[in-house]
Amino acid sequence: MVNTLITRISKLEQYDSANKNILWEDITESRWTNVYGLLTINDNAIFIGNDKLYIGAVEELNNGKSILFSNIQELSLANDQFLQLNEIYPELISRVKANFQPFIHPKEIDLVELVDAIKNKWFVNFYIIKGLAKFDEFKHNLKEYDRVILVNENGKIENVKIFLNEDLKNFPSELNIKLSVEDLTLNEVLSINKSIIRKSIKSNNVTRIENITKTLEEKGQYKFTTFFSYYDALFNKTVYSDVVKKNTITEITLAKDENIYKVSMSPKDIDETAFNHFSENNIIIVHGKTKAKGISYQTQGDTFSKQMKVGDYFYICRGNLNMELVGRITSESMPCEYADYVDEGWLQRTYENVADSISTNSYQDEKKWWTPNDNSTCIQIPESNIEDANKLLFKPFFKLKFIQENIDDPLTITSDMEEKEPSLNQILFGPPGTGKTYNSIDLAVNIANGNSSLLHSENKIQFDILRKAGQIEFITFHQNYSYEDFMVGIKPDVTESSFLKFETHYGIFYKLCKAAEENYLKSLSETQNETYISFEDVWNEFLKDVPATKPVFGSTTKYFVYDYDDSRLYFETIDGKKEKWQRILKDKLKGYFNDSFKYEGGYDAYYQQLNEKLSLIKTTLQGKAKEKLVERVNYVLVIDEINRANISKVFGELITLLEDDKRLGKDNELKITLPNGEKEFGIPPNLFVIGTMNTADKSIALIDIALRRRFEFVGKYPEYKDLNLKEKELLKKINANIYEKKKSADYLIGHAYFMKKQSIETVLKNKVIPLLMEYFSSKTDIVSSIFEGSGWVVSYDSTMYYWNITER
Repeated sequence: MVNTLITRISKLEQYDSANKNILWEDITESRWTNVYGLLTINDNAIFIGNDKLYIGAVEELNNGKSILFSNIQELSLANDQFLQLNEIYPELISRVKANFQPFIHPKEIDLVELVDAIKNKWFVNFYIIKGLAKFDEFKHNLKEYDRVILVNENGKIENVKIFLNEDLKNFPSELNIKLSVEDLTLNEVLSINKSIIRKSIKSNNVTRIENITKTLEEKGQYKFTTFFSYYDALFNKTVYSDVVKKNTITEITLAKDENIYKVSMSPKDIDETAFNHFSENNIIIVHGKTKAKGISYQTQGDTFSKQMKVGDYFYICRGNLNMELVGRITSESMPCEYADYVDEGWLQRTYENVADSISTNSYQDEKKWWTPNDNSTCIQIPESNIEDANKLLFKPFFKLKFIQENIDDPLTITSDMEEKEPSLNQILFGPPGTGKTYNSIDLAVNIANGNSSLLHSENKIQFDILRKAGQIEFITFHQNYSYEDFMVGIKPDVTESSFLKFETHYGIFYKLCKAAEENYLKSLSETQNETYISFEDVWNEFLKDVPATKPVFGSTTKYFVYDYDDSRLYFETIDGKKEKWQRILKDKLKGYFNDSFKYEGGYDAYYQQLNEKLSLIKTTLQGKAKEKLVERVNYVLVIDEINRANISKVFGELITLLEDDKRLGKDNELKITLPNGEKEFGIPPNLFVIGTMNTADKSIALIDIALRRRFEFVGKYPEYKDLNLKEKELLKKINANIYEKKKSADYLIGHAYFMKKQSIETVLKNKVIPLLMEYFSSKTDIVSSIFEGSGWVVSYDSTMYYWNITER
């Protein structure tokens, strides 16, 4: 079968009229996977322009980038007339409306006959005729291949037929062309269309069916003015199936990468005339500068233009006046082309109708960001909220239910990264190259910001900002990583001194715990009508008076603080003698301030005197504190390669405190004394830990059981949806062969290696083969066998110490 690509051409600079070719440049990966990748040399293409048709053949395929079409024939043809050509089976491609996505025609098309029909203006018409007697009387007016629908003597509508050789013929059965209104009466069809509830625009079919009924009574036959009026009146599955089966909930299964959005086209911005135009042409619009929602840094304009993708679903509302429909995106974002909206920054996308609203009521239920009663314009419904959306929106207003796809094949399973309430402790695990670290960045930002489904490039920017702000930390475990590095220990004092001293060293987990705890306690104090003042608040206030002009402490000898650094205070006596060897350690002072340490006399007297001064400052700050809401925020620690360290040794007693119910403020809150003597240490409930783990290094089964009980494990496996057809087939075969030999998904090859804009040969040579050599103990014959059936031949030249890689 010769395939035929059908697409709209808007950039005429792609057409070289002198050389009669079109260089079709498109790097959209999903189109190469689902459409362009199905083409081969000499397949056909039909480009629909403004009242022009360009027909040619594939001459050259540059996979993932462009296609060269040659021998282009340029033909004059009005857009509506294209769907009056019998040769293209118009009933099979009703999607050709406004801006549609490129697609492969489901049938083989004879281009010679098609060109002849265009040149000779052999356009079919569409009729509905009352009874056979009227058909016999009228058939001298019909042309070959005209479509005819008969209303029989019982008033029932029969299926459409083709007028051929002076008679009516059925369509070939394999085409499966069937009216949605077959066996209904016109009155029943009219009643169905009247029940379609859209306040903003009534179904055009109401007037149309009324005119058909009246004309049939008067003349016995009715001629549709366009293909679309014929199709909408008699085929529209959305209109008829949903209403005829009004008590049935239609279920739609979402693929793993398909999402659902709210799109509000408010009457304040889009008047009735404009909205009706967009509805007629299956177009939704959002202004490109629509601001971000809440604390998200992604604008809603970017959500519409960059995040939303072809195949995603959405529902339209007019503010909270009424629901309109559920649709499915069929085009990329582009500047709006209608009236005054052209130059005002509006963006548009086309869609196919999935279901119209069945209710005239406005939404009056629970308010969420994605509900009509929230002041949002374009926002994704999180996966964790889809069941709520079914209950609140889709079932009562559209008789729809969205179901999330579940994939269990270890070779095709994707990560469970849905937007549910995030786990306090989780580990992303999987074979190499599956995006564990990549996704940990997205996940950390989503947890810290309380927002998700953002572009990774923007997430990375926000990740770096949050790291500088101290809300996110990122570390990599290694074999020498210890409890002292992670939590608390002692290290030599590196300042100038006449003898060796050690001081307390606080690790990254301790510091992040304390920052999260401070935020947690401040947010908690607001609910208890108290004012929480932290040691850092008091410390910073105290440092405002350094260098001190009054003695800070001392009974016999008076001491003045003259300098400080991040970890200590330096002081001098009243006669100007510097006592640099005697210093106040900030961390030790903090322990006394928080009642974690007890005074034991001697040098501790200085700490006691200074702590009394800090307590006075605390009281003053509490008195000055203004009533303001302190919002609780989430802190996140990302531990890359968590299984490369001795986890039990690094976490120590913290392993118990990590449990959800052992966190501060929980029912089973637990506090411990640290090895440095600090008492009452606990982990706050707003600290999240994300680990990543390469299963090729160490299986989950080998991880300490105590750790496994306290972490949620989220699998990350190869995902093929963003690869082009050649890469997808290659990687799937490689992984199938690995799985057959290893009997485990821990050693699969991830998709990330193929997403770095390198040639397949480079990826195999520099990334895949070295991994396979490690997996199979450098046995080159086994490595070569992994590529069997993949379309690539990989062999090792032992004389040149070189891998030969060729495509079959």
